[in-house]
Amino acid sequence: MGNNCVGPSAAGQNGFFANVALWRPRPADAAPPALPPPSSAPSDQAPEPVTIPPSEHSSHHSSRSTDPSTPTSAAEQPANKAAPKVKRVQSAGLLADSVLKRDVNTARLKDLYTIGKKLGQGQFGTTYLCVEKATGREFACKSIAKRKLLTQEDVEDVRREIQIMHHLAGHANVVSIVGAYEDAVAVQLVMELCAGGELFDRIIQRGHYSEKAAAQLARVIVGVIEACHSLGVMHRDLKPENFLFIHQKEDSPLKAIDFGLSIFFKPGETFTDVVGSPYYVAPEVLMKHYGREVDVWSAGVIIYILLSGVPPFWDESEQGIFEQVLKGDLDFSSEPWPNISESAKDLVRKMLIRDPKKRLTAHEALCHPWVCVDGVAPDKPLDSAVLSRLKQFSAMNKLKKMALRVIAESLSEEEIAGLKEMFKMLDTDNSGHITLEELKTGLQRVGANLMDSEIDALMEAADIDNSGTIDYGEFIAATLHINKVEKEDKLFAAFSYFDKDGSGYITQDELQKACEEFGIGDTRIEDIIGDIDQDNDGRIDYNEFVEMMQKGNNAMGKMGQHSTGNFGLGEALKLRCC
Repeated sequence: MGNNCVGPSAAGQNGFFANVALWRPRPADAAPPALPPPSSAPSDQAPEPVTIPPSEHSSHHSSRSTDPSTPTSAAEQPANKAAPKVKRVQSAGLLADSVLKRDVNTARLKDLYTIGKKLGQGQFGTTYLCVEKATGREFACKSIAKRKLLTQEDVEDVRREIQIMHHLAGHANVVSIVGAYEDAVAVQLVMELCAGGELFDRIIQRGHYSEKAAAQLARVIVGVIEACHSLGVMHRDLKPENFLFIHQKEDSPLKAIDFGLSIFFKPGETFTDVVGSPYYVAPEVLMKHYGREVDVWSAGVIIYILLSGVPPFWDESEQGIFEQVLKGDLDFSSEPWPNISESAKDLVRKMLIRDPKKRLTAHEALCHPWVCVDGVAPDKPLDSAVLSRLKQFSAMNKLKKMALRVIAESLSEEEIAGLKEMFKMLDTDNSGHITLEELKTGLQRVGANLMDSEIDALMEAADIDNSGTIDYGEFIAATLHINKVEKEDKLFAAFSYFDKDGSGYITQDELQKACEEFGIGDTRIEDIIGDIDQDNDGRIDYNEFVEMMQKGNNAMGKMGQHSTGNFGLGEALKLRCC
């Protein structure tokens, strides 16, 4: 058995300074990338989490600090005074070339590339297919609208993302940046195109899966973390959606993407801003005192899901998830864990230790017998239930989201009068859409003390068409009380909306047309139907539809069926009576 734990951190904890040359060879006259000063941290202080126990490190007020026990050079000593606070104020607009800080004119994106179809939509930017005119090669182009960069902090976030992608360039499992361009209205990042789909989707499509295959994926994920840490980068938002395959072939490389929340760090440096995604966030992030170890925790959660199909810490609400992350027990007794190797359980257990000082480092995880090349992970197939659970967990039930929207639009004026007034209150510019900033301001106004990550999750759950804003119909659907969702007449009306021909069944063609109407793309219709179709006739009858709508509304089952999250916005706005 070989113990080939690849990676640059053989030098130990301070591998960043010792091993840069191993991953980024540079000519002698090239200067290393400058690390941003402490004042460029993403935020100066995160808002207090809701009902989360106080941290023993509550005396830390800046968004980053340095452990006094860690030796540093004079050049690395932090300033004695606190980092200046960055006040979020809306700007009137950013001047051309103000983001990339370039003194000379550069070629325009459209001079070099032909812009194609839309590939995805995020909070700040839209990703398009683009084709290089000179070679015909395909790339992905992320276009970030300057009008959405409301503060200097937002601008620094974009600059740092570009810096980090260049800093990690050349790693086999990190998406490559080809170039960055800027005009008067947008910043465009041209990147390697990852057209092979998401990590979980690939596993589901294969239809067969073993511990050995899971170990190979784990080795890639942990290897990316090890490389990032050795280069002084913390990802801070590792989750399955941020790992994509380059192409559909069996041997396609897996690539880490989305470094928007990543940050440079120095050994011993800690951070306090609360970032990440609920299922994958480390407990010390919630306690607002953390370092690079958070990435190992997130990877441990991903591996747990790869092996079982369900997350290790879950609850019906985001607050409940956070409480489970802080104090919940790891379950290794339920199926399929009794049939999973002790070595796999040993790795997961050591990656999910709550004390970050006792948690495995990325390098140690990479050298674990279960992960290393030709390791001990068995090649026998995992229980078929794992694939079923993974399918349920890897994608929100898109049909349920669309059905909620249909029900919302069928309600009378009297039933939604309160929600209508709340929408008007949030939509301060009367545009008919609620932006993320408007949602944050409105939640503060009604006294909802939520973290930025919680508000981002509410926005993402409510934004059915991924437009980056919440329209009126989406808002009503997201804030409906459960008793309206489960009314018989509402459910039948919603079913009838999809059952266009009145046959008593929702077919694949009817569901495909509905997805197009709602602007939901990149959807495997057969997967949506397969999750709901209990009699395996390839279509959804009314009873199956009703069960789908009612499932997960009150509690999360042991099989991993989870809430759509659509009720969180109503709870945040305290709309108990609507």
